[in-house]
Amino acid sequence: DLFHGCWNRLLDAEFLCTYRHGIVIKCPDRLLGQVYPCIFTYSADYLKKVLIAMIKDMGSCPCQCCLMQKSSFEFLGLSRDMQ
Repeated sequence: DLFHGCWNRLLDAEFLCTYRHGIVIKCPDRLLGQVYPCIFTYSADYLKKVLIAMIKDMGSCPCQCCLMQKSSFEFLGLSRDMQ
């Protein structure tokens, strides 16, 4: 009931009009642009999210692609990584 109540509050007549017809706003480049709101929802339990993200939560390498060890996480994002 709470979930549906939240959506009823969010999807009021004003939002639905903006969703269908867009709204003109001043963009950071100082030009006017017509934008349309977009709502993205994703619903899954924790185990499915872990599978989709390919996270191995109990292993020493949480990523299946790069094989980076958890013990090396403190070295991520250094300037040498950008080379």
